[in-house]
Amino acid sequence: MTGGYAAALVVAAGLALASDDVGLLWRLSLFTCADEDAAATWPIVTVLVLAGGLWAWALWQSLRGLPFPKPFSDDRETRSLQWALFAAVAFWAFYAVMPIWPWWAVVLDALLMSAVMVLFHPVLRRVLRHADLALGAGLLAQVCVAVTEVADALDWPQGWRTALDDNLTGLGTLVWCGLALVAQRRDGRWGRTTVWYGVASQLAPFVLLILGQPLMEAGDLYGVYDEATSAAADALFVIWLARSAHELAGPYGGPAPYAPPAGGRAALTSAARLTACVVLLLPPLANYHAAWIGSHVPIDRLARDLSDVAAGVSPALLRGLDLFVGLGGLAVPVLVALHRRAVFWPAMGALLLTAFAGPAAMALTGGPDPGLYDGWVLTRPDGADPFGTTFPPPLTVSPLWVTAACLVSAALLLWSRASGRLPGKG
Repeated sequence: MTGGYAAALVVAAGLALASDDVGLLWRLSLFTCADEDAAATWPIVTVLVLAGGLWAWALWQSLRGLPFPKPFSDDRETRSLQWALFAAVAFWAFYAVMPIWPWWAVVLDALLMSAVMVLFHPVLRRVLRHADLALGAGLLAQVCVAVTEVADALDWPQGWRTALDDNLTGLGTLVWCGLALVAQRRDGRWGRTTVWYGVASQLAPFVLLILGQPLMEAGDLYGVYDEATSAAADALFVIWLARSAHELAGPYGGPAPYAPPAGGRAALTSAARLTACVVLLLPPLANYHAAWIGSHVPIDRLARDLSDVAAGVSPALLRGLDLFVGLGGLAVPVLVALHRRAVFWPAMGALLLTAFAGPAAMALTGGPDPGLYDGWVLTRPDGADPFGTTFPPPLTVSPLWVTAACLVSAALLLWSRASGRLPGKG
């Protein structure tokens, strides 16, 4: 089946270049209908083939057969988790048939993932002291997905859909996936490759978004690249689910021994360390712009204004820094610093520099640009199209919110070090 799908991709790519019609290739690789004005250029065809190739790899990983003589475990707990993982993988086949899922399909998918999270809980409980946090965050995310879809289908008030939007869903899913990957790494039944597929599925949207910034002025190519980015993250997630199910019956070591619940002081320490990372993700999750200062002041204008203070400021460097902070990239050095003392001062310096750089940059430039959103408060400004129909405008986050998040994270990081709770260099 995988070979047939790969052959169809090659034939569709050839037809697209020959006939200047990417409809078939687009449908096979992204499982949606092609944009009417999309041209069959080499860059667009290449992006579509790469996206389809990753789905072909996901198909092979799912259908290659269980790599071990004994397909299912005798342990009832493990066998139930296997079945749930396989069901979640199989459900993604509907995506190829129905490019736009109806509300009931989204709710069913949320129920399947909720079952995976519940059945995964014993694994978390064995190797993590705060498994209940992971389960709670994951189930909250799936409930938000289901309730939002039902609210749309039943035309409930907008307040319901605003309260349970993608930000809360994304944060809950990120917490659960992160802790589940840590549990897999510590448990003896999964290999490192499977864990890295899970990590890649969570990092791919951010990494590919950064890599695609030079394409923003490329018009149709950037639109195709943006959709391919989502398809790549989905394919990697399916691979992680499939490999997780396969390896539960593998020759790796048995389950890790049960870890007793943590005491109150240990729970406080873990909560503080987790908060030091999560708090840096809250402003990006609330911001519909992948930017820190750039959603309020154009970067070119910022570079011109800063050139009076620091000569030779590169707009490209500022754009990269703006995107890094805007996507919550500072959580990465903080996470490393919580496990390696040697990274403590670089992480602390990055937090403090960012905390004061935001207000300073806004002050030096004279405040938000009149053509952009108000940048000093959390705002959702009114907007209207030329025909008078008002649309809900995007939410923007002030640099002051990022400053507050950096200061809170720095305080928690400093507390962890002062109380001797940071591991050594090894």
